[in-house]
Amino acid sequence: MRFGARTPAEIVAAVTDALTTSAADSPADPMQVLEHAGWKHTVLDHQISSPDGFVTVSRHPLGAMNVEVTAAHDGPWASEPTARTAWRAYFSDHTPPHLATAVLAGLVSTEPLLRDEKGMAPFLRYSVPIAPERVPAHQAESALRDRVDRLATQRTGTPPPPQPPGGPLPRRTR
Repeated sequence: MRFGARTPAEIVAAVTDALTTSAADSPADPMQVLEHAGWKHTVLDHQISSPDGFVTVSRHPLGAMNVEVTAAHDGPWASEPTARTAWRAYFSDHTPPHLATAVLAGLVSTEPLLRDEKGMAPFLRYSVPIAPERVPAHQAESALRDRVDRLATQRTGTPPPPQPPGGPLPRRTR
């Protein structure tokens, strides 16, 4: 599994969250997530595209997947729309299906993302709808804490016994 440099944090977080959950809750074929969200197969049967055409997911016959997200154009001043790659993700044929499903579910999510418009790449600003909103500082600070609490409740198994304070440190081995 590989992610490009501009892969949104929410997509990477979806994978890390999926590592703590059971694979039994996930469909056997990750592409079902996209099909249920209305994505359509392209002329090439191994590719599926988002309704707006910005995202393409390709699947190799042996199971590897490639996700490519493009931005529509360079801005309102461009004479012709051009597609530029915003970010990419690659999953080998050894990637567990529930991890790929988590990424694809993140792609079809309609939940708004908090972004600083000035921090976005210029070519992305004109490809996504932007709705300015003020977020209280306490809400932004508690988001991580809430996520950690949610993940902790999903955890299965017994936690390791607590270490006594001031106990000996483990010895180094080679």
